[in-house]
Amino acid sequence: MATSIPTTIRTLSFASLNCFTMRTRSQTTTSTKTHEHDIEIRTMVIACWLKGDSIRSIGKQMFPPLSYSTVRNIIMKFQETGSVKNRPRCGRPPKLKPEDIEVLKHSVLEDRETRSEPLSIITEKLNNTLEISVSQKTVRRALKKVGVKCHPAVVKPYISEKNAAKRVQWCLERMD
Repeated sequence: MATSIPTTIRTLSFASLNCFTMRTRSQTTTSTKTHEHDIEIRTMVIACWLKGDSIRSIGKQMFPPLSYSTVRNIIMKFQETGSVKNRPRCGRPPKLKPEDIEVLKHSVLEDRETRSEPLSIITEKLNNTLEISVSQKTVRRALKKVGVKCHPAVVKPYISEKNAAKRVQWCLERMD
């Protein structure tokens, strides 16, 4: 079925129209997928569908209510894959497991000397404990993720007990 385009529009070229701009997917403001539903919600949708409920009634039964297209997409995915679990995502899996990151964090925060070690030594120690080798950049990212900053600690002057007692005495004199 062909649609006819009016001659006035056919004669215009897209270059002459200023309202048409080419955009890439990353430049568009709307996304096709805005929310991913829990596996429990998807399982409930499939259970209702297998029970024989209609797509619209399933959407109304859920809390929060789901749209017709959402319920339909969940059912279609179940029919294709036989599961409600997420498909594997693209991208490289992380090199450090959460357990490895915990080991790294505890080894760095162990005592004052290990906190002041350079990143190269921290990386070398981690590579000796693990069966894989990681770069300094990976170690820095992992430490940043757990909240450990990569900068030297502030050098504070040593205060002896005698000097501390004098400071307390000085403060007490000024309070009166």
